[in-house]
Amino acid sequence: MSLKRATAITVILLFMMTACTGSSSPDAQLATPRAGSMRTSTATPLSATSPTLIPTRAQPAAAPAAAKGTYLINRRATSAHSTLKNVNLVLYRATLTDDRLILRVGFHNVSDESFYISGGPGASDLLLVDAADTTYKPVEFSDNLENIDPPDNFMPGQANVGNVAFPIPTGPAPYELRFPTYDAITFDLNQPVSSAAQPIPEGTYSLSVELYSGRNALVPVRLRLDSVTLTQEELTLQVAFVNTLRQGYDLSRGVKGSDARLLDAEFAAYEPVSVSDNLAETIAPPKGWLPGQAHTGQITFPRPERLEEVRFIFPDYAAATLRFDASGLAGAAVTSATGGTPPPTATPTVEEVALRELERLLERQAKAVMTGDLPTYLATFAEGLRQEQQTIFARSRNLPLSDYQVRVSPAERVGQSDVNKGLLRDIDVLIRYQLRGVPEDNPFQHTIAVTFERQNSGWVISEYDLEKNPPFWWSGDIIVQETPHFLILARPDAGDVLAQVVQECEQAYSDIQAAGLEPEERLVAFYTTTQEDFTAQTGMGSRTLGAALSLYELAGEQIQPLGRVFYINGAAFKDQPDDGGPFGRLATIRHELVHLALARETRPFTPVWLVEGAAMHYAGQLPPELRRRLVEDGRLDSLSLERLTGAETLGAFDLLGQRVGYEYLFSGEVVRYLIETRGEASFRELYRYFSNVPLERVLDRVPLFSVGFGAPFGKLSQEVTPEALSSVYGLTIADLDAAVKQRLQEQKP
Repeated sequence: MSLKRATAITVILLFMMTACTGSSSPDAQLATPRAGSMRTSTATPLSATSPTLIPTRAQPAAAPAAAKGTYLINRRATSAHSTLKNVNLVLYRATLTDDRLILRVGFHNVSDESFYISGGPGASDLLLVDAADTTYKPVEFSDNLENIDPPDNFMPGQANVGNVAFPIPTGPAPYELRFPTYDAITFDLNQPVSSAAQPIPEGTYSLSVELYSGRNALVPVRLRLDSVTLTQEELTLQVAFVNTLRQGYDLSRGVKGSDARLLDAEFAAYEPVSVSDNLAETIAPPKGWLPGQAHTGQITFPRPERLEEVRFIFPDYAAATLRFDASGLAGAAVTSATGGTPPPTATPTVEEVALRELERLLERQAKAVMTGDLPTYLATFAEGLRQEQQTIFARSRNLPLSDYQVRVSPAERVGQSDVNKGLLRDIDVLIRYQLRGVPEDNPFQHTIAVTFERQNSGWVISEYDLEKNPPFWWSGDIIVQETPHFLILARPDAGDVLAQVVQECEQAYSDIQAAGLEPEERLVAFYTTTQEDFTAQTGMGSRTLGAALSLYELAGEQIQPLGRVFYINGAAFKDQPDDGGPFGRLATIRHELVHLALARETRPFTPVWLVEGAAMHYAGQLPPELRRRLVEDGRLDSLSLERLTGAETLGAFDLLGQRVGYEYLFSGEVVRYLIETRGEASFRELYRYFSNVPLERVLDRVPLFSVGFGAPFGKLSQEVTPEALSSVYGLTIADLDAAVKQRLQEQKP
């Protein structure tokens, strides 16, 4: 979808008219020719009345003296001219000096529309009249006031603000400021501006302001203000353009960060002095937004002269009004561009209404789980599903839940015809939950394919299909074991083995700590007792002893690994004693814990040999006898580090299982070589290199509008791995491959 920069602009043409005799309407009495920029003259007081006429006001005998200084006025006038109905003349304040009276004035667009004025009066047409009816012309005025409208035309709510200097009136107050077709502004110099006003302190202030657009192409993109930072010279807003759709979105062309404006307390406009590079040309990410993605950046303005109230304006969006006082940020609100009631939001479509109804249904379901409300929970399902769901609900009561959410996947769409039929099939629903005591950045998430059916004017779930890795309690009964560092969920038939597994988990935790790793304070493990259960949970076969899994999602501008958990295949150890060897249950648990300890630094494109090699090394699964087997069996020539760099998993093409074990051993030997010859610190630097790859580069490998990170990242791994090895070690993949193989040959017993 494209976005054209086409803000409606009203053009106002003001024609100058003169008449020899007679009178004219206010619309015809507009202006004398405008003055040049910073015009200066020797204008002398002009008599506004004829000596033969009776004065229309009393003449004070003497002008009251006013002290030099600045005086607050804050009065405005409207025009009788129809085309100037939305432009107020504002007199903010007056400053009395030794030889001049300087008025701070503005022509203020009080509408929420943009327009410009062609022709018409300017500051040279302003007149100052004292109580003696003596008239004074400007002797000097700000360059931008040569015309009523600002140099870049009127934005909504903007004022063209500047100074106009007059001779000091010889007559007394009150004074009048007159301008063609406008009501006169009467004022006195009787309200001195305090010079003791406290400054607004510098610092960063958090915001929670979300702006919306009524323009079709921008409706899905919310503009979020996250913080404002004040320095002596600048005001910086941390912003995010957020895709609110359940699918990806893009703008082929559109507004950019530099289109933002800031209005100060006098409504004077400020342009950005700098904008984040990623917002310089467009507000959209390079490949468009992923569902829910927030595209963040900064927009910096000069610090406004009048900071007590400022208004952030971005084309086609509602405005944000920020108020400051001596304590800092005093308030923030969504307003119109003129500071009034914000504009209405866009009318939702039939499809959007349906999705919101589904969301409310799922929110009721989730709340019922957390509160133990069985009737409300069952009411979200069709009659035929309620008996099974009653069992699942009872199992959920055994979970140590601290949070539970159910929502439609952000990638889902629905068709209007399906909504009208009242049947929405195969809608991906995400179940997301948090377990007590587990780090907050490690929620768990499952996807269920759901069919919604409209019954009695409301939606219910009429079918569902458990996809890969269903919630553990949906596929069977559970028991929960808690230890100092683990939350272990198992099947009730685990029996006495579970007590031994609990001890081994704590032992493995201590072992990897002793190896120099820092596992999380609380980890989650699942223990299955049948091969079918393990395969359903992990998608892996009987050759797999254990598995550490995690998902990846985009959280703001970061890739976040979540659902960090490991599984133990109890069936694989049922018929063989655990002798404490390199592939026993304790070693397997250590192996999976290494993966979890490094999960925050692991990415989908971290080469599989590095991920698995680290687990083999730190878990102590590289005894000399296996190293000897690797050489004696003649497998070194068939192992290629370059080929493994592009692989998704070890043994990916080993259908008979004859090579996968050697690939694990070789990967472990590569890591052992790097640590023993180059040191632990440099190895950790190599591992972290992949988590520091810029997000934009990663998203280039993600299909546009995809939800997660299921796309193959082998090519990105092949690109980044040589860079990482060169940066950290000055090695190529071929160099490393040859060095490891040579060392293995030399160390052969």
